[in-house]
Amino acid sequence: MNMLHRISLTVFISMLGLSAFCQSRSVDSLISQIDSKDKQLPVEKLYLQLDKPDYAQNDTIWFKTYLLNADDLTAATRSGLLYVELDDSHNTMVKRMMFPLVMGLSWGNIALKEDEVPEGSYTLRAYTNWMRNFGEDYVFKKRLYIATTHPRLISSAFKETKQAGATNIQASLLFTDLSKNPVRLQDMQLRVMDGQHTLLKAGVSTGVDGKIDVNFNLPDKTSAQNLSIVIHDKVKGADTTKTYVVPVILNQPQNIDLQFMPEGGALVAGITSRIGFKAINEDGRGVDVSGKIYDNKQQEMATFESMHKGMGSFTLTPIAGNSYTAQIILPGGDIKSYSLPLISQSGVCLRIDNRAADSLRVIVSVTPDLIAAKSAVYYLIGQSRGVVCYAAHISMKNTELINLVPKSAFPSGIAHFTLLNEADMPLAERIVYINHNDNLQLNFIVNKNNYAPHDSVALNIKVTDKGGKPIIGSFSMAVTDDSQVKIDTLGSNILNNMLLTSDLKGTVEQPGYYFEDNSPQRAVELDNLLLTQGWVGYDWKQIFINKAPAFAAEPEFRIQGTVTNVFNKAIAGSQVTLLSKKPAFVTDTITDKDGRFVFKGFLPVDTASFLIQARNRHGKSYNIGVSVDEFKPPVFTQASGKITPWYVNTDTLLLHSLNNRVVKQRYDEKIQGLGHVLKVVSIKDKKVIKESKNLNGPGEADQILNEQDMLKAGKTTLIDLLEKRIKGFGPGYIPDNPALFYKINDALVKFVIDGAYLDRFYIPDEEVNSYYNYLKQSLDYFTAEDITGIEVMFSTRYNARYVMTFISPMAVGDIVNPIAFIEITTRSGNGFFMKRTPGTYLYKPLAVSLPNQFYRPKYTIKSLITGADLRSTIHWAPNIVTDTAGKATVSFYTADKPTHYTIMLEGADLNGSVGFKRDKLLVH
Repeated sequence: MNMLHRISLTVFISMLGLSAFCQSRSVDSLISQIDSKDKQLPVEKLYLQLDKPDYAQNDTIWFKTYLLNADDLTAATRSGLLYVELDDSHNTMVKRMMFPLVMGLSWGNIALKEDEVPEGSYTLRAYTNWMRNFGEDYVFKKRLYIATTHPRLISSAFKETKQAGATNIQASLLFTDLSKNPVRLQDMQLRVMDGQHTLLKAGVSTGVDGKIDVNFNLPDKTSAQNLSIVIHDKVKGADTTKTYVVPVILNQPQNIDLQFMPEGGALVAGITSRIGFKAINEDGRGVDVSGKIYDNKQQEMATFESMHKGMGSFTLTPIAGNSYTAQIILPGGDIKSYSLPLISQSGVCLRIDNRAADSLRVIVSVTPDLIAAKSAVYYLIGQSRGVVCYAAHISMKNTELINLVPKSAFPSGIAHFTLLNEADMPLAERIVYINHNDNLQLNFIVNKNNYAPHDSVALNIKVTDKGGKPIIGSFSMAVTDDSQVKIDTLGSNILNNMLLTSDLKGTVEQPGYYFEDNSPQRAVELDNLLLTQGWVGYDWKQIFINKAPAFAAEPEFRIQGTVTNVFNKAIAGSQVTLLSKKPAFVTDTITDKDGRFVFKGFLPVDTASFLIQARNRHGKSYNIGVSVDEFKPPVFTQASGKITPWYVNTDTLLLHSLNNRVVKQRYDEKIQGLGHVLKVVSIKDKKVIKESKNLNGPGEADQILNEQDMLKAGKTTLIDLLEKRIKGFGPGYIPDNPALFYKINDALVKFVIDGAYLDRFYIPDEEVNSYYNYLKQSLDYFTAEDITGIEVMFSTRYNARYVMTFISPMAVGDIVNPIAFIEITTRSGNGFFMKRTPGTYLYKPLAVSLPNQFYRPKYTIKSLITGADLRSTIHWAPNIVTDTAGKATVSFYTADKPTHYTIMLEGADLNGSVGFKRDKLLVH
């Protein structure tokens, strides 16, 4: 593909030299610099197909990874390790896993164990170490909600009003059971939260109609975007309290954010411009609007109306000295005004008309003063996927220049045009979508027309290019039950991801919508999206700076580091030995002239642990230091927007799936002889932390995490571990105090490390959060690897001895908030003063995760339909490879109930093309 584009590019440059465009050596030089940067920092694109969009606790996420080179969509072989992590709504990493990549492909599974993954909203992220050089926009992201069964359903409604200058929120919550019967006269605890800050706390009761009405005022400068209502419900007959989180979603018309983006980037006096606009509601989603444009004399200049998801466009010829305002009419007749961008008196505009089938109509317009000053000289660069497909040197003789650029110069996907001045500064940019309809054609034929429960299904897959030529490629398929899984037919897939959304910043709502058909209206709606959505890519200044990448590619798992002497100088020729328990082996190597060593050719499995020992030329380890290049995980920006839990304004499909889980569990208990038996009291051995300084004695605490828990947590920081495993732990506020504290629910947390009370080493200062920062810095010193146990003393039974020991008797009477203590036992027993043996390094990398086999039941003709096969994912096939005829076969058995199945097939030929297919299968 690149060679074809290079040939076309040369032709375009030489031909354009005959018109108003002229060839210049500087164009070739600019192309060379761009190509050099592309070779130095080639971009990877990553896509994950999941088996379904929503999950429940104790479920499993099944996924297939496609890692492709951005420039030509071939298999990316630069990276051999993939990182996949699950981050909760507070941006705390809950799970991080590492998977091997072979020829840009990988597949695996993530177990959502209820003791590891609490119910809530999550962001699934996937990336390679190399991708971190290009920022978060290149990281694969998907928002998920992990559900669990609840005895309540909640219907919520909110209203915002202004009272005496204050913003008042009126919330109406209706509680019902799973059969939609009102939950009457039930006592509950309610909190109104702004992020992790409590605004209101109250005891409430449902009425005879199951309703609770809550009114509260928002403090000044408090946004409604982070508001939620948390309800604690003590269900009769249950041992625990159920917690419900209801996002506060207002979407008041008066709070619509209307943004205007001129084509090319600026409004210039006297030049007709197309202006894109996007209207966004309070929940961050697009909302339809219409209105009119007025100048500063209140003369109507244009009208506008959104076409899809709040986006649209209109044309305007701005006049020098004027300003422009948009007005929309809100429900009730109120008018809201928005200012358009300021008008530049002098400048250049770039416009592109994408309506013709075979060419782009590129229009460059400048103001007369630039022509007179002979300064209207520019470079026009057209790129796709980072590759230069078109370039020209422009010397403007008139105020407008129109040129037709063949679409054949570009591959399918986003084309990015930039207009630069002679100082290589970008003046205008525009992106358009090129569609050659050359995606892979995926089809499958079933082995019969009708299927019954427990039937065997054989799908014969055929993949061709657009001309019907058979294609060899790698594909993955998910088959789901429509009665349990709600498929987003307009959501993300490999096609719209690789060709559209991976080149855009932020979230694109319903990306599949733009690929449903090739109608002229859909093309205009897609162009409106590109007018209003930011795009990923490098800063043009970076092209001219030769800077080494900050993050190295990882072609395979390696253990590498440096051996130094007491003066921190590298030791060449040092013998380094690597000892591994699992897998059991010993190997050694010699450091190079820079003191560097490398071990490779193996994979860390389970809870991998490696001991590295270094010796000098005399076989001694005295005054020798060993350091290892540890993987430093990225810290991502917290995901914006809210995911509404399934039990709020109910998702009936997920409710059905969760109910099926309960039915399946009861059936399994019956088969195993566990149903309808007397309740048995189970006595478990207490967890005991060796070498713990617990004042209450061994195993005497409200909650204990032992060494096995620490091994599972791996390199998780102590703070992340506490937030993940200690229920209710996290930063928060106390009444009438602006400072942050660590809390467990309402209790302030005090820390004891190896018997040493952390508060004793704190030196107060005037910074409001100095105490919180002191604790955070102290705890960030540790990871789970450094710790053998954590004991939580929350109740009076266990924390009384700690209060008497560590809290001054004079201060006990002044305690207003309850106090909890956390006793931490480190592996060294020295608290902050951990010591390592000279010349050694204990390295515990993230273990490589290998995929499990998806469960496939096999039924015979005589198999009884018990009602116990209630799979929501009927089948998952991550490794489908088509042969030279473009064919492959996938088989599976249907489940117990008559219903419709959705089949999702997607993949790539790893040679420049991708494809996607969705279809239905009826079981009756």
